[in-house]
Parts: sequence; structure tokens; C-alpha cells
Amino acid sequence: MNWITLGLLTGTLMASGEALACEPLPMTGKKQGHFDASGKLCFTLPVVAENYVTAELSGAIDAGLRRGEQPYRELLRHGPSEGNHQLLFALPHQQTTTLHLSGKPNQPWSLSWHIRAATPLERRQTPAPVSPTLQRLSARLAAGESSEAFWRSIATRGTPLIEPYDARHKRVTFLWRGDQRNVYLFGSPAGDQVPLFRLADSDVWFRSFVVPADTLMQYRFSPDVPAIPDSPLAQHRAILVNAQADPLNPRSGKPGSHDRWNHASLLDLTRQRDCTAAAMAHPLTAGALTRSRFYSDRLDNERDIQIYRPHRAAAWTLMLFDGNVYQQEQRIVNVLDALIARGELPPVNLVLIDSLDLARRAQELTPNPVFADVMAQELRPWLSARGLPLHASHTILSGSSYGGLAAAWVALRYPQLFGNVLSLSGSYWWAPKGEPASWLTREYQRAPRQPIRFWLQAGTFEIDGPDNGIYLNNLEFEQVLRSKGYPVSFHPTASGHDYSGWCEALVTGLRHFSGPR
Repeated sequence: MNWITLGLLTGTLMASGEALACEPLPMTGKKQGHFDASGKLCFTLPVVAENYVTAELSGAIDAGLRRGEQPYRELLRHGPSEGNHQLLFALPHQQTTTLHLSGKPNQPWSLSWHIRAATPLERRQTPAPVSPTLQRLSARLAAGESSEAFWRSIATRGTPLIEPYDARHKRVTFLWRGDQRNVYLFGSPAGDQVPLFRLADSDVWFRSFVVPADTLMQYRFSPDVPAIPDSPLAQHRAILVNAQADPLNPRSGKPGSHDRWNHASLLDLTRQRDCTAAAMAHPLTAGALTRSRFYSDRLDNERDIQIYRPHRAAAWTLMLFDGNVYQQEQRIVNVLDALIARGELPPVNLVLIDSLDLARRAQELTPNPVFADVMAQELRPWLSARGLPLHASHTILSGSSYGGLAAAWVALRYPQLFGNVLSLSGSYWWAPKGEPASWLTREYQRAPRQPIRFWLQAGTFEIDGPDNGIYLNNLEFEQVLRSKGYPVSFHPTASGHDYSGWCEALVTGLRHFSGPR
């Protein structure tokens, strides 16, 4: 699961000058009610010292914190009103904060919350740095100098600190300035999350890695991660309490976001990319995007389906799981439209399938026969009725993480309808409760070979997690497919579990399928 998708938020809950009477909340409790005709609610939260908050929210579409009249941190944006959302965050220390909710007028809402005092984990390791720049700084600090000149230099050049290593690699040092008890790096080249080290007793925190010279990855910092006694999983997730963008890195992994809590910073060592800021800002000129609501009888739920159609006839259709997130995070429609407009990609239809909330995403995108039936027996006819008939040999199922897993599963269940799978960091470690890992890989091993083509991608930094990590899971899946005689290719990239790497891989895979055979 990609935890970066827990917050996709920007800070636009209330119009300027609009005021609500805010009801005070205690440290813990539960409330429920109905939105009034304005569809807005406001609560004043306790003034506390170091803290973290766990909350469950249902019935709301947007939720965010404010300090005075200024947005502080978004917690939910464009969530389905019928969804249940698990929130984990911290309140600013010793400051008055208000929680603002918005939803559909006259619809029910429910909020339960628990505000707890936080004790940061102690992580003050001080190993000697391997970065030549930090080695020189260490010597100056030992001689009694301050770090001020170093930080002025870093502010000018930006972070991370990049130094030569060899012809195919760079040494990258992530840097944080402050006097925290700990600082964690979320989305590291080591796999998942790792602590930074403190340079002596200075305000310099660091962690160095040797990475390929074409690395592209998103990352965030989390200072003062609290000790959470609930469970190992809760402690693992605690990095989200304070996870935020790198304040010294101007490059963002998400276009147009200025909320430091809800976007990641970008490390880009590549020479050429397709998913650039300019491509994401490209106005649609080669096609048009429409949004509709799709209701499933089998699932008894409703979701957004966005459909992009080029002005010229398209032979290929790409169906993308987590489609709304791809458009919010990477403006995937704008990127593809720019490529089509320049003739660098043939016309392609794009169907963006929303995954609702995290709970239903986990239910639907892990191998679920009902969801596969919906794709084949409900969504395909629905698209055809809107002038978008699908042909198996020219239909591509795609997604990342659980979405990659779902693409391979739906194709196996309906190979006569979906003939191509473009899987990005597919979660092939998944298995039903009580069964060994890599269930879908075994299903492909057992089943007769079907008329499906595969293009698989995984990041070489995805080496942590269940069943030895996603990179090895995908390598195993590719080997099984090849042994069965499937047309398959595997494409490792110097990236992690994030949308920047996935966007580039999606374009490359789409070129593979839609180009000359």
C-alpha cells in the first residue's frame, strides 16, 4: 500500500470571509449528526503540547485544520461521503486549532477522535558521515565553528545534497535542519522508512545513499515521530503524523501543491522525463475529458469514471485503476494529451476508474471475483453505451500497487475481454488470509496460458515489505509468466513506491503496447 495516498489535500474548505461558530471538543469522544443546508461544520480543538491524534470520520467530503483564518493542514479532500476515513495527524503545539468539515447538505456525519500526549522516539545515532561535504563540515564543527555557512550554501543549491560517486551512480545525502529528537525519511532508497543521523550535537541531520544516476523518486521527512504503544503496525504508521515535504527542496512530486503536509519532494537525477511540470500544466488540445458517475449493482456503490477521448480516432483504450489519484497527483490526462498532440504517442482513450476510499480499495483491487465481474459485465457495457466499445486485443488494464495486482487478476478471469496488462509495482505478495504469499502468481502457474500480454515494472528501491518486497515479487511473477509462454517484459526502474516513477513507467509501457508490433 502506498501511504502517500492517505493525504491528497490542498486547503480550500471555506471561502474567504466565511465564518462558522465552532463547537469545542474535549480530548477524546465521538459525535454525529447531519450537515445543515450549508454543508459545513466547525470544531475548536484543545490547546496541547506534543501530541498525535487518531480519528475516524464518515459522511464528510473534505476535512482540514485551520489556525485562525489560515489553512494549516488538509486531512481529507474529495472523499466519497459514504466512505469511512482513518485519520492520523498532529495539532500545532500550544496553539488554537479548528477542525472544519464539509459534506452534502442534510446528510449524516460521524466523528470519533482521541488526542494523546506524544513522546518522541529516541533516535540520535551519530555515525561518521561518508559524504565528503559533511566530513569537511564535521571537522569545522569540531573546531568550534557553527553550521550557518553550511546551511546558507545548502539553501542556495537545494536538497538533497548530490555528489559524484562513479560513472553510473551518485551519492545522495538527505538533509534536515532542526533540534528534533528524531527525524525519519519516508520513501527511502533503502526501501521504506529509515531514521536520519545527527551530526555530533549540531542541527544537521543526514542520511547518505549511493543510487543509480537515473534515479527518480519521491520522499518526505517526519520529525519527532511519536512512540505509539498500540501495536507494531500503529508504530509503523506513526511516521504519517508529521510526514511533510523537504523545506529546502523546491521540486515537488505533485503539481500545484503548497501544503507541506500533503505532497512529497522529488529527487530527479534523470536526463529526460515525460511527466514534467510543463506536461502536467499542458491544456488539453488533442482531446477532451469528461466525468460521469457509474453505479454498480453488484457492488452497490457509485464512483467517478473520467473518460479522455482524443479528437482523432483511437485504436487503443487504457483503463487505469486509482484514476482520480493519477489525475490529482500527476495530471496523467494532460501528460498523455501533450504527447498525442506532439505525435509522440498515437491517439489513446483513457478510462480513469476511481477507487473510493482505502477500505474499499483494499476489498476491490485485491483479487475479488465480484469486482472482476463488474469490470466485465457492468463497466464494459456502460462504456459501450457511451460510445466507447472495447476490443480485447487493444484494451490495456493498468494500475499501481493493488491496482497492478487487480489488472493481472481481472485479465486472468476475463482474458477474452482484457488482453493486455500494464502493471506498476504490482502487489503480487498478496494472498487471502491463511494462505501463503504470492497467491496470484500461483494461480497463473496453475491456469492454462491465456491470450494476455504483460508489461511489468517495479522500483529497485522496493525491497522492503511482505514476502521480501515488491521488486522480488514482480521478478518472480515475470519468471512464472515467461515459463508459461506469456509475452512478458520486466522493467526495473531506479524508483520507489510512488506516482512519479509510476507515471514515467506508464507512458513507457503505453508506448510499448500502442506502438508497432
